[in-house]
Amino acid sequence: MERNRKRNQTDSIVFNGHDLSNLVYCKIRRPVMASVDATFEDVPGRHGEVFKTVKRDGYDLSVDMWLRTEHRRDVAEARHKLAAMLWTDEPAPLFLPDDPTRHLMAIVSGSTDLDEITDDCPSCTVTFHIGDPDYRGQSRRIEVSGSAAFAVGGTLPAPMRVTAKPGACSSWRISNTDTGEFVEVVQALTADSIVRLDFATEQATVNGSVAALNIMSDFFEINGRAHLKITGGTATIEWEERWL
Repeated sequence: MERNRKRNQTDSIVFNGHDLSNLVYCKIRRPVMASVDATFEDVPGRHGEVFKTVKRDGYDLSVDMWLRTEHRRDVAEARHKLAAMLWTDEPAPLFLPDDPTRHLMAIVSGSTDLDEITDDCPSCTVTFHIGDPDYRGQSRRIEVSGSAAFAVGGTLPAPMRVTAKPGACSSWRISNTDTGEFVEVVQALTADSIVRLDFATEQATVNGSVAALNIMSDFFEINGRAHLKITGGTATIEWEERWL
C-alpha cells in the first residue's frame, strides 16, 4: 500500500520556503487555469447579448496530504510541524512540483482537516486560496541610463519596482515610449536623492518620504518587449515575470 501511495502522489510542494515533502506525500487538485468571469448585457431590439467585460477570478487549490510517519507515536509531532509550515498571515509563494520555476501567491484558507490526521487515518485535505491567478516567474533586473529596450518575459504584463538616482534636478520622469505613459516626480532633487517607485502598489518616495507626482502620472505595466526612458541619472528596474 505504501508503494502504491508513493507512486500515486506528486513530488515536493514548497510553501513559504518550507518543503512539505519532508512531512507528507501530496496529491494536487487544480484547474488548468483560473475561473473566467465573463459578463454580457442585453441590447434592446437585438437578439442575444453583447460582450461587456472579462476577468480571471481567484480560486481554491486543494491538496490531499498523507503523513510520512512510520509509527503512531510520530503522528502528533508531525501534525504540529505541518501546521507550523502551513501557517502564514499573508499570501506566500507556493511552488508546485510540475512547474518548479514558477509560483503562485497563496494562503491556507478554511478548514484544513488537520484534526482528521489520527493514528488510524494519517491524511488531510489542505485548501490554498489563490487570490492573484497570475503565476510568478523569474525575477529580472536591469540597469537603465537614458533609455533601454528589453524582453520582459512571461505571457502577461508585469509591474515594476524602480530605484533611481536622478541627480540634481527639478523633476524626474520614467516613461513607456511605446504608449506615452509615465510617472514623474515633481519636486527638487539633489545628488543624494533616491527615488523609489512601486508600480504594483502605486507608491512613490524620495529618500523614504512620500513623493510629489505629476497629476498625469500613470503607474503602467511592462509587457512583451519594453522600451523605457528616464530623464536623468540612473535607475534599477526590477520585476517578476507573470504567466497564465
